[in-house]
Amino acid sequence: MNIFGKLLRSQFGWALIAGAAIGTAGTVALLNTRTPAVAQAPASVMGGAELSSLASLDLAGTELVEQVSPSVVLIRTNRGEGSGVVYRSDGYLLTNAHVVAGADEVSVTLHDGREIKGKVIRDSDDSLSDLALVKIDADGLVAARFADSASVRPGQIAVAIGAPFGLAESVSFGHVSALGRQNLVQDNESVSGVRGYFNMIQTDAAINPGNSGGPLLNYKGEVIGINSAINSMTGYSSGVGFAIPSNTAKIVADQLLKNGAISRSYLGVEPANLKGFEVKKLGIESGAIIRRVEPNSPAAKAGLNEGDIVVEIGSRQVRGEQDLRDAMLLTAPGKAVDVRAIRDGVTKNFQVTPSKRPDIVAQNQQRRPSMNQMPFPEIPGMPDFPEPPAVRDRGRDESPVTGPVRLGVTVRPMTAAERASAQNTQGVMVDSVDPGSPADEVGIEKGMIITQLGDAKIKTPDDLKAAISKKQHGDSTLIGFAQFDGNSRRFATVTIQV
Repeated sequence: MNIFGKLLRSQFGWALIAGAAIGTAGTVALLNTRTPAVAQAPASVMGGAELSSLASLDLAGTELVEQVSPSVVLIRTNRGEGSGVVYRSDGYLLTNAHVVAGADEVSVTLHDGREIKGKVIRDSDDSLSDLALVKIDADGLVAARFADSASVRPGQIAVAIGAPFGLAESVSFGHVSALGRQNLVQDNESVSGVRGYFNMIQTDAAINPGNSGGPLLNYKGEVIGINSAINSMTGYSSGVGFAIPSNTAKIVADQLLKNGAISRSYLGVEPANLKGFEVKKLGIESGAIIRRVEPNSPAAKAGLNEGDIVVEIGSRQVRGEQDLRDAMLLTAPGKAVDVRAIRDGVTKNFQVTPSKRPDIVAQNQQRRPSMNQMPFPEIPGMPDFPEPPAVRDRGRDESPVTGPVRLGVTVRPMTAAERASAQNTQGVMVDSVDPGSPADEVGIEKGMIITQLGDAKIKTPDDLKAAISKKQHGDSTLIGFAQFDGNSRRFATVTIQV
């Protein structure tokens, strides 16, 4: 175990980190012995052992950075800058797909200052992975070590290294804030128009534009994730960043190395991690619970139901949602696979033949939205960030925006016949759309089905009303809607207005 581990296992490791400022203030007070007698902070009560531990902790941080920095690179394209990490010593670098979007060749700056051209290797549709490889011809590379991201826990130390705003090898320290974060982000550079992030690691280590593609590390200097997104009203760090788990990153990288593409199978379920009360109630320690089964999907045809808890796919253990998604990366479309699931306390076996993943049809936009219009989470690494306004521009009207927020639609529950015709799509039917309203601007029309607003699934008019009531004037949020035939689903950004 390195020095970080030893210190953090000591009785006072965390207290010393929090109390460092107190100790410094006390030391200054002792040095100013010739000043007039005034009220001063009490002298430091820390002895030599405590100060020595602080010095060791400080040294551990610098040694960690020195150890890992040779594995971090700066990546430049004609449109912007981002980061990357050395995946293999023979010249393969791992980064975000959105960092190299639209480029077949990039410029890579290594730790030792060398600038080398690199060839981009990515999937034809990377909307649900946001990962790519860059191959360079270079020797003496130091490949990063990857940790098992399934062992990551909130509260652990997290270190981000990358090139925010082009400032190479910038380091920020923080913690793992949470696990299992997910969302869809509008991205016109993606084939589908949206980019999906699932089961992300949340961190408060500062991540800014340009950090994308760089590593998030544990205290051992091992990669636990690839920094990819932030939640921000301005486009800059607000202490809520997200990284793709290292286990998923390795699976995608290995597929790109082997096949030059990603083979993602479609099961047709909406998986989730078990909640605490479910673990206690069901007596099951791990697994991925199925929240929804898509009609006519491979899972539905095999007999899987909502509420089933998947514990194994093929020979791969499923501990949670991400394991199930990763299993679909490792399963070829059209190839039957055995699935073990628990239903009502009884283990059942199913044979499922996953299909090729259907495309997500996204709302096409004439222009890329400005950063303050993009939905949560926002993507660092994009160029030309606009200067964020202090308040939403309302012309000369300086009065505050009042009144309820609105979407600009009237909706009603779907009839049984409509739901059956729409392949059991859950949502509300749009009866009318106000011209010029937020709904009208993103292409919602009469006869469409609204299925989602933000994180809320919409099944009834009251669901939509409740979801809108939580928004504020000027908010941007993701809205999901479908054509009446249920086959064409869209996601778009809508700015809530008066």
